[in-house]
Amino acid sequence: MSINPVQNIEPAAETSPASYDSRGAQSPTPAPARNVHSDSGNAPDPESDESRSIPSLSEMPEDEVEVQRDNQNNGEIVVRYVDHSGNLILQVPSEQVLNMTKSIDEDLEREQQARAKVETAVARNPRGESDGY
Repeated sequence: MSINPVQNIEPAAETSPASYDSRGAQSPTPAPARNVHSDSGNAPDPESDESRSIPSLSEMPEDEVEVQRDNQNNGEIVVRYVDHSGNLILQVPSEQVLNMTKSIDEDLEREQQARAKVETAVARNPRGESDGY
């Protein structure tokens, strides 16, 4: 029994999805050849195309999350997601919802003031008598 080195066998050329010619016949198109490393015990090249194209996590800019209380809308909590350059990505609740709640609060306050005026007028004249006008 003899032990000889194993030959390096490369995979067969892979084919991409088949294309069709003008007659409708299927004609497979070979895929581009892949760079196959032999298993000779050598470490992969650290400067390969794959390692240079992916930025490390420390190089990528980070987004920020801001949590605030909105003093204009009864102290409602507002969460804002901002990218590294300060541009707003997402806000919860949205600016439209905040404006709508502010508008509703203002309408309710005006209604409350109108009711208070009516109650004050009724309190001055409890019998509903006319002032002579």
